[in-house]
Order: sequence, then C-alpha cells, then structure tokens
Amino acid sequence: MKRRNRTTTSYAASSIGIKPKEKTVKRKKEKNMSSEEAPAITISHEDEDILKAFEIPPMVFVPMVLKGAIELGILELLAKCGQLSPLDIAARLSIDNPATPDIINRLLRLLVSYSILSLYGLGPRSKFFLDNKGASNAPTHMLLQEKTVLESWHCLKDLVKEGGADPFTRTHGMNLFDYMGQDPRFNDLGFSKAKTVVDLGGGVGVTLQTIPSMNPHIHAINYDLPHVIAAAPPVPGITHVGGDIVKAVPKADVHFLKSVLHCGDDEFCVKVLKNCWEALPPTGKVVIVDEVIPEYPGTDDVSQTNFLMELNALRFAPGAKARTQREFAELARASGFHAPKYVLRLYNLWLIELHKKM
Repeated sequence: MKRRNRTTTSYAASSIGIKPKEKTVKRKKEKNMSSEEAPAITISHEDEDILKAFEIPPMVFVPMVLKGAIELGILELLAKCGQLSPLDIAARLSIDNPATPDIINRLLRLLVSYSILSLYGLGPRSKFFLDNKGASNAPTHMLLQEKTVLESWHCLKDLVKEGGADPFTRTHGMNLFDYMGQDPRFNDLGFSKAKTVVDLGGGVGVTLQTIPSMNPHIHAINYDLPHVIAAAPPVPGITHVGGDIVKAVPKADVHFLKSVLHCGDDEFCVKVLKNCWEALPPTGKVVIVDEVIPEYPGTDDVSQTNFLMELNALRFAPGAKARTQREFAELARASGFHAPKYVLRLYNLWLIELHKKM
C-alpha cells in the first residue's frame, strides 16, 4: 500500500481551490540529535479523520481489556503495591505461564494509551474502577461487557426493521430485569457490589446509606423488585421494601430516581411519576439523576457518553431512551408536575427536581 504524503492536500479539496487546515506537530529533540531543529511534521485534518476512522472498528478492545484487567485483579494490585513491571504482576498473581508477562505488557500499554493506567501503575481514570466500598464503576463496566448483554447488540438491526421486542428480549426470550432475577451473575455484578444510589429502583441500597448517615433524622426506603430486595443485606438506617414502581411507590417527602427513567418508554415514565405524585405531600418533590441529551448531536465528551448510554438502554426495553430537556418537560407536564428544575450537572449526569403542581 502506497504511503500517503501527509503534507499534501486531498484531490477533492485542491480541485476547488480549498486547502485543508493543517496542524503542526514538533518532535522533541533526542539526546543524540544534532543541534539543528527537527523538521516539523504537518498532519492534515483529512489524515486525522483517517486515523480516527481506523480507530473505530477495534474500539471494543478497550473495554474488554479493562474487563480482563479487573477480573485478574491487576488494578487492585497496582493500587496496593504501586508501580510494577509485567513480570512482577505475573509473579504476584501467582501465574506461571511463561507467556503471561508479555501478554500483560500488551494489555496494559493499551490501557496506558487511554489514560486508564500509567506505565505501569494507576492512572488518572483508574480510581473509578477500584473496589471502593460500593462507589466503583467496575460492577457497571463488568455488567455491560457480559456475554449475555453483548449478544443483544446483534439484534439491533432487527429492532430497526421490524420493531416490537427489544434486542435483549429477542436474544434471550425475556427482558433484562426478568433475566436478572434468574441469573445470579447479574445480581453479583450489578447489585450486591455496585449498590446504586437511588430511592426508587434502588438495587440493594448500600450507597443509599449516605443519606441517613449525613441526615440522621431521615428514614431511607430502598424500593425495588422483590427478587432484588431478597438479595439486599441489612443496612443501618435503610428499610428495604419489595414492589413494582409501575404499580405503586411508598409515601415519602422525596422520591429519588437515579438512572431509572431512561430504562423505559414515555408510558413507563409517566406511570412511575404519577405514582410519585400520588405518594408525595404537597411540598414533596422528585429528584432525578439521569442523562440529558441535546436536541442536536454534539461531538463533546458529554454528548458522546450520553448517546452511548442511550443506545445501551435501547437494547433492554421497547422505547427506552435518554431524553432531551423538552422531553423531560413533557413527562413532567403529563405527570402533574411543574417544569423540571435543572439543579446541577455532574460529569454526564444532571440532577433534576420535579415539584408538585397543585
């Protein structure tokens, strides 16, 4: 294959008299380099686009390599011991396969290139995947890389062409939440370790303990499906209650919904929010933590993350989706609440309040 001249403009651009913008990358001088400055390397935007296009097909490798590193205990080992060589890592993991150090080296250098690790120690993003008393992103990551979950992506085109059942149901004959009740691996990954901070749809409720611990006068209720509650351990200050948020919710001054509304269609959301309206006092409110997507796609990190999470929701229930501000306003109006109040954004998630309209 003939190597492209990186300083030349594309034929399409030059033929109409437009030269693509270029950026200059200067090489650092090496110790043995002559005193003359190294020549600048110009990289056209077209070349950058080509490199980015080449990056897309193998992007799945990154989360799978991270999954393997978590399963092997490499991140926890680096957190405990500090910087280690691949040979040290293999020895401390008691793996005697002679090929292991080389394989570990190849896996970890990929994670270094994505700022997940340093060489070879924890990196800027490592702490979010450590076992941090329930406040870790590792259980969610492991859940999304499960073979059972990944298989449903292959039915995405069928959903587009035929409609009907969501990809997960097409693949496994039941929806995600029914499947979770039958497969203990999902409870281990998504609930007993992750412990999502929610009130309604609260998993096993461990992270919810931050509310009564900081506000001793508050009684926290963790409300979720009976099979989820059955796996929930006792937590001081929290009452576990089994039920279905579509049918009814406990009375409270505040209902907390974190990453719940994007799991259902508009009908599901309105039912849940109307149940909240019925169970709240006149001064009560619903606190929502969820993605808010823009009306028009953006290329910033927040937009990319939210659109990825929206596609993830699409697989699990018909009509499940992330929503725009306009769509959240429509849900609030249909449920009897005032227009949403956007309190703050934390990374890709918004904290939204809904107050009752009397």
